[in-house]
Amino acid sequence: MTFPSVRRAARALVTVAALAAGMTAGLTAGTAHAADDPRIEQYRQALAALKPLTRQPVCDQVPEPERWEHAGTPDQGSADVLISAHRGANTLAPENTLKSYEYAFAYGVDLVEVDVQQTRDGRFVALHDSTVDRTTDGTGDIADLTFDEVRALNAADYAPWKGGAYDHSRIASLEEILALAQRVGGGLELDIKGSVTEEGKVAELVGRYGLIEESIFNSADSRIFVAEPGARLIYNRDTWEPGFLINEVGQVFKVFGSRLDEYTPESVAAAHDSCAVIMPHAYDAGPDQEVAQFQHARAIGADGVQTNQPALIVAAAGEAVDSELVVRHQGTAGTVCLVNAGNGLGFPGKTVRLAKSGRSADLTTGYDGCAAVPGVNWRGASVSFAGDGAVHASRTRLAG
Repeated sequence: MTFPSVRRAARALVTVAALAAGMTAGLTAGTAHAADDPRIEQYRQALAALKPLTRQPVCDQVPEPERWEHAGTPDQGSADVLISAHRGANTLAPENTLKSYEYAFAYGVDLVEVDVQQTRDGRFVALHDSTVDRTTDGTGDIADLTFDEVRALNAADYAPWKGGAYDHSRIASLEEILALAQRVGGGLELDIKGSVTEEGKVAELVGRYGLIEESIFNSADSRIFVAEPGARLIYNRDTWEPGFLINEVGQVFKVFGSRLDEYTPESVAAAHDSCAVIMPHAYDAGPDQEVAQFQHARAIGADGVQTNQPALIVAAAGEAVDSELVVRHQGTAGTVCLVNAGNGLGFPGKTVRLAKSGRSADLTTGYDGCAAVPGVNWRGASVSFAGDGAVHASRTRLAG
């Protein structure tokens, strides 16, 4: 997956003369704002330090600074909606575990968001908090624990996972997640946390797996660019930045994130004019509002979102994936698994129907998207999944 060049629908290119005039107008506006807010110059100095270190594709957008103040018709975001699964599919499996990331990639998301922490002995693992207390059976700061000590913990030691199918789970290593993404052709959104002291090594590791182009880094550390000049950084938008500054930021930070309510059609246009993409959160207003938040983001021109519920967003985006029903462990009682037809990763929580000789029975898929067939009386039965908004229908037959 590569981030697309952002083009607007039904709008003609302006002339070179108009471009020059627009750039002059932007500089004039910038000078006026800079006199009012000292943060402008601080940002420009930080950007000037980073820009020589980065190597990004040439931007073919024609800036239109007037739209940074009054956008008119909002931009049209990327036709291929960019979806990042926050901590994996964290409503289907414990957050930051390998299974959570597998389920997210089953739905065909572009990226999985990984909270990167560094252990005492310099290894990288996926954990949101600075301590292991909330989500594991251990205690203490992640930075004070060795990799082996972290990996020995149970990452499903909290509600609703404790005592269920995912108890016991391990905290995922960064290498495991990179290998998974490499296998399925996805990327990582790396949210680098405070325990990380060697951000350049994170970038080097992502590069070793060949995933720099597919991934993005939530960090402003220059060592990422030193290690991988082609890396893409996320800028977490605030509400105070004027359009001209957003455009300047977008020349270095090629992805804009953070809360949806911090974006307007004007800020989206300013970021797009630097060939950056916009992926705000869809989850800040609560689980019941994720689809509505996604739809609002797209209405103002966002290219995608970060989500806790990838299945809902895939369905809302109209990007359902193909499925396959796989029969495993045929014997006295077989097992039927509903998986992504392209990468083989399973879909839990789906209804699969058995039908034979006028009888039918519904099974609900669980771990790895699998369900046990109840006894031998279903030999030769047809097996079907009716499909839903996120996953296309499929069918097969049990051996007779």
